[in-house]
Amino acid sequence: MPHRILLFNHKGGVGKTTSAYHIGWKLSQTGHRVLLVDGDSQVNLTARALGDRFEDHYSEDSPTRLNNIYDAVRPVFEGRPQPIEAFECPTAENNSALFLLPGHPDLSALEGQISLAQETRGTLSVTKNIPGALHRIISLIENRYDIDYSIIDINPGLGALNQNFFMISSAFIVPTNPDPFSLMSLKTLGLEIERWVSWKERFGPAFADATYPLPDGWAKFLGAIHSRFNRHKSKAAGRYHERISQIDNRIEDDFVPRLRASNTLFAQEAYVIAANINLPESARDADRTRLYALARIPDFAQASHIASELGKPVYGITDADLRMLDLRGNVKSSVQGNVATFDQIYSAVCAKIEAILAYE
Repeated sequence: MPHRILLFNHKGGVGKTTSAYHIGWKLSQTGHRVLLVDGDSQVNLTARALGDRFEDHYSEDSPTRLNNIYDAVRPVFEGRPQPIEAFECPTAENNSALFLLPGHPDLSALEGQISLAQETRGTLSVTKNIPGALHRIISLIENRYDIDYSIIDINPGLGALNQNFFMISSAFIVPTNPDPFSLMSLKTLGLEIERWVSWKERFGPAFADATYPLPDGWAKFLGAIHSRFNRHKSKAAGRYHERISQIDNRIEDDFVPRLRASNTLFAQEAYVIAANINLPESARDADRTRLYALARIPDFAQASHIASELGKPVYGITDADLRMLDLRGNVKSSVQGNVATFDQIYSAVCAKIEAILAYE
């Protein structure tokens, strides 16, 4: 079964979509077949991956407009006798090994029915197939394209939809930001994960005889990615290292013990092995002892906008691209430095992910 990795934090603006895109692309560069799954109604991952093809994919006269995660499962939610079926998925711009299960802005409308199905615990026949519907369409697409890794981007929330994605994934990464709200969010996140795991342990078996059953297990914690986005006029930038250290402390002292109690951690030795994989100096922790920090991501700065325009990740920008854009002097040197740094960072992040998952 492919590894399904969820980018998950109910706090918004922490870089979930950016991390999903860059991790997925880097895994595809190492020989894996990768599926990006857009489970966020804002469809930012879809827009990022498709680039100029985004509007064409959804236009009313396009044959691909129904090829998305929402329309694939609609028959189940509407009670229609129509099976969930795989369809042709696009690949990301400039990457034929990176497939996309497109999102849809109406996906969040399914939240209420998923919640009802989970609350009634399989006792209503009309809702019994709902919890396993998303698992079914993702599985069909994974099988169709022989996928090794599925990277799932979801909305910033703690509702039934995200609970469902958590229950059908095998691993999750928590992106954070250097601000007080990321620190606060970890406590709530840990409590919700405990509740979700408890629900599946107690009531998951009730859906075993559904046409679309829930898979066994749930997501386990791969680690945190700390991204330095200087979006606020606060002291976030200046206090970056201090705040990230506070977040790491909260992860180790509060979040991880809760995950251990709910069986959502990998073996301790797996994290030790991953921690020994080298990161560039700018992405390391100051004391280099943090087991659960996959990386610290410096500010993308101008490189992010350039990469988006080119339909590539930051580390995919080439010297030829910079010549085409007529970048020179300090600006060119800065972008080149970012390209090299991000290539090293995401290579290490993916190596850590592979090491932890391989240990299991």
